[in-house]
Amino acid sequence: MSNCKTVVFAPHDDGAGAFAVLCRLACAMIRTADQRNYKLHLYFLNSSAAKGGQRRLDSLLKKTKKEHKAFFVPTDNLIWLPKDDNMGAVIGEQIPDILRKWVRPLWRCWPCEPNWIHPNLAIMRREDWIRPQLDNSTETSREKWKEKISTGWGNLRELTPEWWQRVSLGISMGVPQLHRVARTANFPSVEVGDWFFSVGLRGCMQESFVPPEIIATAEPDLRMIEEDEFKAREVWLTLHQAPREAYKAHVANSPVKFREMKSALWTGDDPPDPIMEWSIANELRNAIKEDIGNIRGSKEDVRIAYIVTGKTPVWSGIVEKLKSRGKQPGGKVAIIEMNRNIPVITLLEDHGRKLEIATSRIMNLAEEEMHLATCRASDLGIARSAGGVLGFAETRRPSVFVDEPGHWLGRIQREQCHQAGLCVVVPVNEFQNDPAYAIQIQAEKLGKNSDLDQTVEAAKNLHVGAERDLAKYLCETYIE
Repeated sequence: MSNCKTVVFAPHDDGAGAFAVLCRLACAMIRTADQRNYKLHLYFLNSSAAKGGQRRLDSLLKKTKKEHKAFFVPTDNLIWLPKDDNMGAVIGEQIPDILRKWVRPLWRCWPCEPNWIHPNLAIMRREDWIRPQLDNSTETSREKWKEKISTGWGNLRELTPEWWQRVSLGISMGVPQLHRVARTANFPSVEVGDWFFSVGLRGCMQESFVPPEIIATAEPDLRMIEEDEFKAREVWLTLHQAPREAYKAHVANSPVKFREMKSALWTGDDPPDPIMEWSIANELRNAIKEDIGNIRGSKEDVRIAYIVTGKTPVWSGIVEKLKSRGKQPGGKVAIIEMNRNIPVITLLEDHGRKLEIATSRIMNLAEEEMHLATCRASDLGIARSAGGVLGFAETRRPSVFVDEPGHWLGRIQREQCHQAGLCVVVPVNEFQNDPAYAIQIQAEKLGKNSDLDQTVEAAKNLHVGAERDLAKYLCETYIE
């Protein structure tokens, strides 16, 4: 057996959540390789996390003494969901055009370089790029992006057919093209997570009330996607995040083996036990409270609400409303957010105030660890996805799932998390109108045996660390 194994990860581009999930699995695989004395070369083909991708991968290697390597390779994985800037709703009627004009022409060219990244590495709206002519600024952006990936980052030009022959395992989360390449290059590949896009895109169109005859025009493209989905060896669905029944039916008549995670994902490392004694989180909580007291000029005890936003115009608007409030010296709720890329924790009032002491506490933590520590350090959480809700449930904190309309996967995640008792649900328009008041109403429920309090009781039954068992299985089955 060669002492060095190459693993390719391909997280989908519809947000950075898939990248976070596969980073947790990669961390667990590094731990497994350490125990068994071989090296891993990890390649992440993704663009949604472009701004902080390589830095985040570098953090995976900090706790190992082995000579593992991790490379971020900016790659356009093609599929994303168009959303309304005002309501956050999925615009289902745009999906057929996106499939026909963007996805299909590039599908067989994957892996392909992203040509829609701005020079400052902020991701632009892809729908702005679906046009016949590219202006000069577009060409400039593309050239600067190519220059960036050729100076220190992973480069697609290195992924030759000979290179693919050396790959030991491919792991996709919503990038079925990887399974096609794996079949061609004769290495095994598995699907992990919560997206079968051939099912989910159809579902989003139906939930957006797109006429059946319009959906029918997208069927050839959905079948093209499905064809590659069925080239995976097996699928591992994430707990409470993946639409279990829909996906089980989807793969029932295919060669893909259906499997499910029995616990939630942690960070790739061992979770603290018991969570109440997690010193990192307890110290962070004290630091947050001290910072808030210093900023507000008051030592009154407050409820800490951690809002886990998405990179969408809707959530940017909500955060800006919270920041635009003046200082809240007598406020009983302090609303915070964390930017994992910088990293920094911010109090959302008085134009946004950096929590200096708290930020210093998270500086040396891995990204998933800093997020979970902030969940535990808070009194309640506000999240727009199942991944956000599960972060609070894993750390035994109550959470609110903010509902976004028209999102097929989001609706099922909401239903599954709610049925499991892990969250309460509030419509997004309540947060848009007056986010501070909506959060205050939820905070006032705490300690009264409310529906929000009951989410903590349900969370006590949630097991964590699924990525460790999965990493061990994948290494034993496909790598060793």
